[in-house]
Parts: sequence; structure tokens; C-alpha cells
Amino acid sequence: MGMLMIAIGIGFFGSIIIFFIAEELSLKDADFSDIKDVFTKELNLNELVGKYSTIKYMALFIVAVFIIGYLVSSQIMVPNHFSLGYAMAYVFLPSMIGSLIILLVKWRFQPLLKLISSFMFGAGYIGASAFAVAVTHFFAN
Repeated sequence: MGMLMIAIGIGFFGSIIIFFIAEELSLKDADFSDIKDVFTKELNLNELVGKYSTIKYMALFIVAVFIIGYLVSSQIMVPNHFSLGYAMAYVFLPSMIGSLIILLVKWRFQPLLKLISSFMFGAGYIGASAFAVAVTHFFAN
């Protein structure tokens, strides 16, 4: 149980620090037209990543979380023979705790922005860490 708590702590603290850095960098000169253009215009991938920083930093967050998830899974989960329940705890607990913390931070000042940020953190963390755990277990067995 102690190793699971260490894995959850690494996943949570590592990913939330990376998320706050990526979010601040992406919002430095954002005017929210970048998110609107994704849904209203037809853009190719090169133009999307080069022109709009929000999507670029979210992709970097997902890649960083995947790397953290792969390292935690290969160094802690697989060697300790964690079952699916433990892997799901690693995937979902940091996502829920991190989303709630992001939602509570500055809720009074930027409610819509923090709501979007908390959903982006939760979805990005769940997707990247679940994929990392699955890849690790696939290659380990």
C-alpha cells in the first residue's frame, strides 16, 4: 500500500506542477480565439500547433504525463505486481484530486477558465497515464 501511495504522489505532484507551468505559458498571450478557431475553422495540424499555443502546451502536458506514467508504471507498478485496481487508483485519484484543486484555485476570479483547466487536467491525465500503464503492461508481459 505504501508503494501505491508513492506512485499516486509522484503522478499527482509531477503532473500538477507540469500542468500549472504549461497552463501559465499557454495563457501568457492567449485571447481565447485559439480555442474558438479550432472549432469554427478548418485548420491543418502544423498550422494549429504553430499558431496556437494553448493546444501546443496541452500536447506537451500529455506527453510529459505519459513519460511520468511510464516511469511510475515500469519502476513501481510492474515490479510490485500491482493489479488492475491499483492501476486504476493511480490513474483516477490524482486526476480527481488535481481537478478539484485546480477548480478551487482562483475560483472566485476566473470560474470558467478554471473549470476548463480542471477538465483539461483530468482528461489529459487520465488519457496519458492510462495509456502509459497499458503500454508498460503490454511490453512487460
